[in-house]
Amino acid sequence: MIQQQSETERDFTARYVISYSVGVYLAVNVIRDAFLVVDGPDCAYNRTQYIQGNHDYLSDLTSVSGSHRVVNTALDPNRVLLNREEEIRNLLLEIGRQPEVGAVLLTALPLAAVLSIDYQRLCSSAADDCGKPVLHVPGKSLSEDWLGGFKRVLEVLAENVSLKDAQPHPNRVALIGLPFDRNEEDCRGDVRELKRLLAALGLELVAAWPSGGDFSELSRVSQAGTIISLPYGRRAASILARRLDVRLLELELPFGLPACERWLRQLGRAYGREEQAEAVIAAEQRATLPALEWVVPFLFQGKRFGYIGDPHFLNGFLETIDLFGGTTRFAVVTTFAYHLQEDDRDNQVERLLVEPTMKQLIAFLSENLAPGKIDCLVSNSSCLEAVDPRAQAVVEFGFPSNNVHALYDRPRLGFRGALAFSDTLANQLRQFLALRRSR
Repeated sequence: MIQQQSETERDFTARYVISYSVGVYLAVNVIRDAFLVVDGPDCAYNRTQYIQGNHDYLSDLTSVSGSHRVVNTALDPNRVLLNREEEIRNLLLEIGRQPEVGAVLLTALPLAAVLSIDYQRLCSSAADDCGKPVLHVPGKSLSEDWLGGFKRVLEVLAENVSLKDAQPHPNRVALIGLPFDRNEEDCRGDVRELKRLLAALGLELVAAWPSGGDFSELSRVSQAGTIISLPYGRRAASILARRLDVRLLELELPFGLPACERWLRQLGRAYGREEQAEAVIAAEQRATLPALEWVVPFLFQGKRFGYIGDPHFLNGFLETIDLFGGTTRFAVVTTFAYHLQEDDRDNQVERLLVEPTMKQLIAFLSENLAPGKIDCLVSNSSCLEAVDPRAQAVVEFGFPSNNVHALYDRPRLGFRGALAFSDTLANQLRQFLALRRSR
C-alpha cells in the first residue's frame, strides 16, 4: 500500500530524492573515457563528491592534475543574459581534442537550462570539428531524479552510438540497463556473473551497458542478435533494438533466487532451450542452497526487515525475505514514483512510502525504526543518520553506498549475487543479535 499525504496537510519540505544531475555524473563515471561538460555554476564540480571518494573508491571524475572528467562553465547570474554559445562550443572543442577523451557529453543545470540554448546544434558543430562524439544530455533537473538522469544518459548513447559494423548473430546478446553505478567489484562482478549464466545457455554476451569500459566498447552492441532489456535502461534497449532491427527481450533484474530462476526460464523459452535452462537452474541450486541450510531456519525465519532504496531492487528483496521466512514491515523508495514497475508486489510489504518529502520521511522513520519494530534494515547511505544501530541490524546497499565497498569479486545479481547478499544479511543480523544479548 502506497501511503499518500492527506489533502488537508500542508507540507512544503523538499522531496527526499537525489538530483538528476548526479545520475548523469553516475553514468559518465562508468564510461572510462567519457568527459562531461555542465553548463551551470561552479557548484557543479562539488556534485562529484556524491561519487568520488564516497560511493565509488575507484572513480576518477576529478584529478589532482586538474584534468577533471567533469567540467563546468562557471555560469553566474551576471552572465546569464550574455550570448555564450561560442564560449560553450570552444570548451567542447578543447576537451574533445584531448587524446585521452573518447566522447564528450554536455548537460545543463536549471540556471542554464531555462535559457533554451540550442545545445544540440553546439554539440553537432563541435563533433564535426573534433572528430569525436559530442552528445547533448537534456537538462531535466527540475522534473527528474538521479535514476532518471542515469537512464537518460543511456538513451542518448543508444541514439548516437555508431552501429556501422553491425553483424548480429542469433547466439550473441547485449545486456542494456544494468545497475552498474560504480567501478568496484560488485558491479563488475554482476557483469561476470550474468555472462557466466548466459554462457551456460550457449549465449555469448558481447556488450553490457554500462560496464565500466571505454566509449568505443559500447559499439559492440552491434554484434548482438538479441537486446536484453533490464530496468535501468528500458528505453535505451528499445532504441538499440529498433536501430539494429533485432529482437528485444524485456527481463526483470535477476536479484534474488526466485528472480534468477525466472530469468533463466524466460531466456530458455525465448531460445527454445527450456530443458537446458532447467538443468542450469538445478546445477545452480545444488551449488547455492546448501550454504543457506543453517541460516534460513535459525537466523532469518521470523525476522522483520525494512528497506530503503531504489525501486528496481525492491521486488527481489521482498521475494528473498519472503523465501527465507521473514517479513518486510516497510519499504521506502527514494526515487520518483514513475520508476516503479507495474508488477511491484506491494502485497508483500506492510507499508510502502514512495517519493517522500523530508517531513513525511522523518515521521515515517521515527515510527518504523523505533526499538523493537524491526530486526534488520537494508538501506542506502542517504538515511543512515536516522538509524540507531542499537535498535536493529543495518545493511548498507544500493546507491549511494558510501561506507560499504567491494574490492573483490562480490556480485549482487545472479545466483552468486544472491548468495553474497544473503551472506551479508546473515553476518550483520547475527552480529546485531549477539551484541543485543550482551547488553
